Amino acid sequence: MLLLAVVVIAWGFSWYAIALQVGDVSPLVSIAWRFGLAGLTLLLWLLIRGRLALPPSCYRVRVALLGACLFCANFICFYHATRFIPSGLVSIVFAMATFFNVFNQWVWLKIKPDLRTVTGAFIGMCGITLVFAPVLLGESDSAAGSTVKGLALSILGTCFFSAGNLVSASITKHTHLPSVVAIAMLFGAFLCALTAIASGHNLYIPRDIIYLSALVYLAIGASVVAFIAYLTLIENEGAARASYATILFPLIALTVSSFAEGYNWTATAAIGVAIALSGACLVFHRPDKLE
Repeated sequence: MLLLAVVVIAWGFSWYAIALQVGDVSPLVSIAWRFGLAGLTLLLWLLIRGRLALPPSCYRVRVALLGACLFCANFICFYHATRFIPSGLVSIVFAMATFFNVFNQWVWLKIKPDLRTVTGAFIGMCGITLVFAPVLLGESDSAAGSTVKGLALSILGTCFFSAGNLVSASITKHTHLPSVVAIAMLFGAFLCALTAIASGHNLYIPRDIIYLSALVYLAIGASVVAFIAYLTLIENEGAARASYATILFPLIALTVSSFAEGYNWTATAAIGVAIALSGACLVFHRPDKLE
């Protein structure tokens, strides 16, 4: 539950931080700096403590794939999605990772989800849907085109995230998790930087205090700390249970939006919060571990 709280809070604030970086700077450049800084910070910390352990050669392709999915492709989609729809709405689409993970584990790994996980995830998604129902229903027709683009990019990003979850679940028990995360982050940053340069962008970032503050928070808090906590959850609880964090942190993102973006709470939203939290209790409640 402590790991879950760390992930929910860190990622809950990260969506607004992403929105603060969207503007003149290419998302490719922002993501490259974010995970470059995050990967180097984690790598330096491991070196100082003498705990850096390179993954066995048989897992290095999967580590690269992990970096491409979790620290590159998915965030390219999310950053671009934030150009079209509010950051809180991107986070609610991302909450569908629970369903993607359960489905992908069932199809590719032949792991049939238990009834509690499926039921809890469904209840949670129903709650989150109620939270954002007033926003979705209140949009004008003129915003429909942008909304479709934003939703499509958010769904694509969630697909990449779920794929990264499956890759992570296949290697974390055989490798040193922090080392894998550091290397994967650096590989993801390298892919983004290479793509940015190939697309004609330079790697310059503004010296604006807001942009730089968001960058530091995203690199350290939302990347180094939160991703290690999340991948540890995958190792201990499985991808389906761990991804329930993606259902809870939109509640934080929504709260931030209420202060920073003028979101107004409604009775429907309040009911949705209660339903989502009850779904979380159902997923993580284990009677066999109460003794």
